[in-house]
Amino acid sequence: MDALDVLSLEHRHIQRVLDVLERAVERGRAGEFVSASLFLRTANFLLTYVDGSHHAKEMVLFQTMLAHQLPLNPGLLAQVSGEHGTGGEQAKALQRAAEATLREGMDPGSMLAAAEAYLQLHRGHTDVEETQVFPLARRLLPAPVLERMRTRFARIEASHGPLVDAAEVMLRAFAPTRPSRALAVSSVRSF
Repeated sequence: MDALDVLSLEHRHIQRVLDVLERAVERGRAGEFVSASLFLRTANFLLTYVDGSHHAKEMVLFQTMLAHQLPLNPGLLAQVSGEHGTGGEQAKALQRAAEATLREGMDPGSMLAAAEAYLQLHRGHTDVEETQVFPLARRLLPAPVLERMRTRFARIEASHGPLVDAAEVMLRAFAPTRPSRALAVSSVRSF
């Protein structure tokens, strides 16, 4: 598994967590009860693992692509890097909205809106990386460069823990236990 495989695998795990979040938003918009705890823990996952670990790894890729002077579409890396910053801000907004909903028992509308904004950004962002950035890097970066990137990824991951494991914890914690229940909340460790 090379550095690009790691990033693609993480995209799949991030998407699985976001699928749970999206279903919760849909339920909330339909007037069903949704757990603000799910939204808060998802925001913490996004800040710690997506913003803190995954995006740091992607920045290693982007810097490597620039250092090797790959023929990039003008503004492409600026676009995806900027979206990383926007995603971090949206995750913080989700965190604040979920905390307010939990603490003050507020209407979940702002929490649902914050989640929707993050979901919207993420859809296009991942598609651009998977269809434009990663294929170019795979085609033009030599295998030894990808291996050195993988080593740097391991150092980043050591400071946050594996994103894949964190995603699995999230999925187990908030898996529906039966169809009639909105979301199950378990006592899995907090992020």
